[in-house]
Amino acid sequence: MAAEEKAAVPGSEKYQRILEAAVEVIAERGYFNSPVSEIAKRAGVADGTIYLYFKSKDDVLRTAIDSTFEAFYRKVEECFLTLKGPREQLEFIAEVHLSSQQSNRSMAILMQTEMRQSAKFIAEFSHHHLVKYIQVVREVIRRGQQEGIFRRDISDGVVAHCMFGAIDELLSTSIFTGRTYDTKTTAHQVIDVLMNGIAKDA
Repeated sequence: MAAEEKAAVPGSEKYQRILEAAVEVIAERGYFNSPVSEIAKRAGVADGTIYLYFKSKDDVLRTAIDSTFEAFYRKVEECFLTLKGPREQLEFIAEVHLSSQQSNRSMAILMQTEMRQSAKFIAEFSHHHLVKYIQVVREVIRRGQQEGIFRRDISDGVVAHCMFGAIDELLSTSIFTGRTYDTKTTAHQVIDVLMNGIAKDA
């Protein structure tokens, strides 16, 4: 076995370079205008090297998206070890979600544009990542309802979808218009609107 084949281990430095290059190239050129050769060039590897790690360009893109969301859930899980208040937990989820545009703009562009042009990727994303995101939020909502913090007559699923939709739309606006948001302030406002609406106190 060649030395390069022995080094073809997921998580290696070269593996990460390929994932990052794929996200950058696809965000800049579009999925269909991003040949594997261009991704390899950006990653500084030979074209064939990519196939030591991935089956296809689809596989590279799918892995990049999976890795991004796995990092998102790890961050949320780690924070929840010390952050116990349901409202504070929701604000943290919203803040991390909003900060994705700043931490990896290329991935944010890819998620808001390229992925939505593929029914297959939309279905895969909805089946895997959206379901998990909604479930995490629903669990926080249910805990808040049990503790008497949130109303019990409201569907936790509806709230979770409203939260995801609001943040997703803010990210789309940021990508398409160049508008920037203070993530902490905006996350607080999103959750405040979800929890309290926009009516003034009597």
